[in-house]
Amino acid sequence: MNRVEYILDKLNGKALDVGYYACSLHEAILKKHGRKNVFGIDTETKKNTIYYKKATAEKIPFKASEFDTLIAGELVEHLKKPELFVKETNRVLKKGGVMVITTPNRGSLINRIFHNNETPIHFSLFTWSELKVLLEKNGFEIVDYSAMAYNVESSEGSANPWSFKLRGLSDFILPKSLREELVVTVKKK
Repeated sequence: MNRVEYILDKLNGKALDVGYYACSLHEAILKKHGRKNVFGIDTETKKNTIYYKKATAEKIPFKASEFDTLIAGELVEHLKKPELFVKETNRVLKKGGVMVITTPNRGSLINRIFHNNETPIHFSLFTWSELKVLLEKNGFEIVDYSAMAYNVESSEGSANPWSFKLRGLSDFILPKSLREELVVTVKKK
C-alpha cells in the first residue's frame, strides 16, 4: 500500500485536506470521496469558496467539530508552529474524528546518511517518538502507525528520482523507525 492508498482508506464523512493545493493527492481524494464531502485550505488558494479557503494550517477557518476526517499529507514539516496546527485539528474535528498525517521521518536511515529532509522549506522534522508525543499531548489517540519509503508521488520534484526503486526495497529490510516516511492515523479523544 502506498501513501495515497493509505489515506484514501481512512477517509470518512466530511473531510478537510490541509495543504491540498500542491500535489495530486487532492484529486484522488475528490475522485474517491466526492465533491460535496471534501474541503481544503492552503496558503496558495486563489479564491475563497464554500469548499476552499485561503488559510494557514495554524488557523483553520472552519467552525469547531465540523469534520470527520482531516488529511495532512506532507504538511507538518513545513510548519513553523506544528503544535498550533495539532490544536486547530483537534478543534475542527468531531469527537472520534480521524486525522491522517504523512511526513518525513527525521530518524530515517537515508536522512541520517544524506540529510535529504533537512531543507530550507522543512521547519519541523520529527522522529516517530517526537510526533507521537506531540499528538498525544494534544488530545489524540494513536490508531495506526506505519512507515514507508518515498516514491515519486510523495516526493514530486525530487532531485534523485532514480533512487525510488532502490528506496522501495527499504520497506522489506528496515524496521519502521528507519524508513523514510511516517504515516500515522490518530483519533480525537
